[in-house]
Amino acid sequence: MLKHLKTKKARDESGLFIIEGEKFIAEIPYHFNIVHYIASRKYADTHDLTPYTSRARCDVVRDSIFQSLADTVTPQGIIAVCEKIPHSLDTILCDTAFILMGENLNDPGNVGTLIRTAVAAGTSGVVFTAGSCDIYSPKVLRAAAGAVLRLPIVDNANPNEIFDALAAASVPIFAAHPRGDALPYDTDMRRSLCLLVGNESRGISDAARAAAHALIRLPMTADTESLNASVAGSILLYEAVRQRQSYATIAP
Repeated sequence: MLKHLKTKKARDESGLFIIEGEKFIAEIPYHFNIVHYIASRKYADTHDLTPYTSRARCDVVRDSIFQSLADTVTPQGIIAVCEKIPHSLDTILCDTAFILMGENLNDPGNVGTLIRTAVAAGTSGVVFTAGSCDIYSPKVLRAAAGAVLRLPIVDNANPNEIFDALAAASVPIFAAHPRGDALPYDTDMRRSLCLLVGNESRGISDAARAAAHALIRLPMTADTESLNASVAGSILLYEAVRQRQSYATIAP
């Protein structure tokens, strides 16, 4: 069964996912349910397993079996199997909503980096539409450096439902677009908002373009067509952080 958790289909059907490595496992928040741990024989012979067995069952397997379960080339010898925590948009909508949305993002590195940056920037949550890569894939988890566990994330979302819900809550959408007519520094990001980043090659969809309150371009030299999706999203996130911190300082 654990080998199957390397596939998105199995993760979706079981509601389980795998986390590898001592550091990431040590940082799993207590509101996540750990089903069990798996340790290699070599790891068990050289480490105290009490910190793991005090939280969940820990099975020790032959090194060769562990190697087949692990996703990394040189695994550290310990794996945790966790239950997903589903989130809805209601979880991250609030009076000061600060939301990042990724539409059809296909690169695990981009998705993981955006999640990690969203956590650092203090967003209220992240939304990924159906068609984006799985946030629980090993590559995304590694790129996010454990941040997937520290932020409400709505995944496999229907974009039109998200756009309608944001409109009903009066949360404006500011979408990154290479030919947008607004600059981030001239766009008011001090109150509730959703920053939208589109597909790595195609950009945002027509539906997203229609739903956006502003299309924001980042200034670039003439010989640069566009920025990496995670870079563009990170720049917008931190421009919002700058504005919101300044506003908090001067607001009565």
